[in-house]
Amino acid sequence: MFARALVILQGVMLLLLLAVCGNTANLVLARASTREREIAVRRALGAGRGRIISLLLTESLVLALLGAALGTAIAMWGTQALRAVPMISAFPIKFQTSVDGLGLTFATLLGVACGLVFGIAPALQLVRLDPQRALRSGGSTPGRSGLRNVLMGSEVALALIVLVAAALFLRSFRETRETDPGFRREGVLLAAYDLTGRNADTSAARVFADKLLARLRALPEVEAAAIATSVPLDIHGLPLRSFALEGRARSDATLDQALSNTVTPGYFSTMGIPLRAGKDFIDLNDAAAAPQVIVNEEFVRRYLPNAEPIGRRLLSRGRSYVISGVVRNSLYEAFGDPPKPIIYWSYRDRPARQGEIHLLTRAGAEMTLAAQVQRVVREIDPTLPVYDIRSLTNHVEKNLFLRRIPARMFVVLGPLLLGLAAIGIYAVVAHAVSRRRTEIGVRLALGATAHRVVAQIVNDSLRVIGYGALIGWLLALLIAMHAGGGVISLPIFLGVPLVLFLVATFACWLPARRAATVDPMVALRDD
Repeated sequence: MFARALVILQGVMLLLLLAVCGNTANLVLARASTREREIAVRRALGAGRGRIISLLLTESLVLALLGAALGTAIAMWGTQALRAVPMISAFPIKFQTSVDGLGLTFATLLGVACGLVFGIAPALQLVRLDPQRALRSGGSTPGRSGLRNVLMGSEVALALIVLVAAALFLRSFRETRETDPGFRREGVLLAAYDLTGRNADTSAARVFADKLLARLRALPEVEAAAIATSVPLDIHGLPLRSFALEGRARSDATLDQALSNTVTPGYFSTMGIPLRAGKDFIDLNDAAAAPQVIVNEEFVRRYLPNAEPIGRRLLSRGRSYVISGVVRNSLYEAFGDPPKPIIYWSYRDRPARQGEIHLLTRAGAEMTLAAQVQRVVREIDPTLPVYDIRSLTNHVEKNLFLRRIPARMFVVLGPLLLGLAAIGIYAVVAHAVSRRRTEIGVRLALGATAHRVVAQIVNDSLRVIGYGALIGWLLALLIAMHAGGGVISLPIFLGVPLVLFLVATFACWLPARRAATVDPMVALRDD
């Protein structure tokens, strides 16, 4: 789960890096064209092409090193912040991260390489310059750069992909918080205990659980109480258990497997998981009844699709159990998981030394029971600590941290990237219209309206932006269909391009509008 989340984040960060590099390359390319007269003078004075290229690449290298230094400082700060992220655990486990020499070297070299690679384009453009033509024209030749258009289109495509990914992450996080997990979130208090190391056998663990539940249920604020060995949506996941069903033929010698949780009677009413068939476990003190299990609907669908589950025998670890009930499906390991089969074992038949106390009370008052739970446990065993006391709502929220972290990152990175794309588009269009100042002045002198001039400049720029956005949209659509099983979100895939297109239109209109207000006589005289 961690590896998958990190791979996705690294992939998105790579796209973000490429988008920023494309933006930077376009800005550097636009800036380089304003230095044509300077470079022409250097060439006329005898500077060779190698000297010019080394000069420009040195400038790019200095910028890259400054950026790498700033990134290092932010990374070191972010590493400290990452250690403060709480983990889902009974003990205070934190991310043990640090900026090591290898990682720092790789990141620095990556930044330097980006600076050099994207600084080559303006360097090559300037060394091919004809010094006599540049000096004769005064550096004001309009010259249209296809490379700038390619870079601007690529930047828009990458920006669109990252913005779509950001919107999908945010939608996934929001929908996950609103998803019905199949159990009650509000009003349940969780607390853990551990009898391991007390030389207590399984029968002693069952006796302890029975006494504890009896006293907890007697508390006036407690509506229901139960004990389980596992809590759903725990980062550790639920254990898998092999089993064999009576009357079920298997094609090979391997046993079927299902998730496993051991619970006491009353667990399903405490958690709000309804019984679909059969009945709950019998009392913990009933030693005469046969061992029991309860399964969920997915278990029945997968392993007993055309048979009556109630009363059927299940074999596991050399012991026979009777299926006494079927409960509704719920989430067990992580949000977004498909339904999985699970077997609930009775605490009477398989008592455990470790337990998670589940107490049902009114919503919002869960933590008020914490002191009473500790008092009840001390009355039974004064030396037994109760730890990891939290509400089920808080437990579920902690499970969302792998979705919350990228969602919060993209809340910042999404608008930042949109702003960078707007700045890059504005810079390219502003530079292009400044180079066409004389042309615009002539057109205005011949009777062209400012509105028509602005419309043509904006249309020329939006044509390039549209091509880039279309390529990015198609790539994002293919990735989303592959990752999401063919399901796409129309509001995202229509809304994100619309927002980007509106921002790009404004970034094109602003410099075009300013250029169209120029006095034709001033523009022609300056030329």
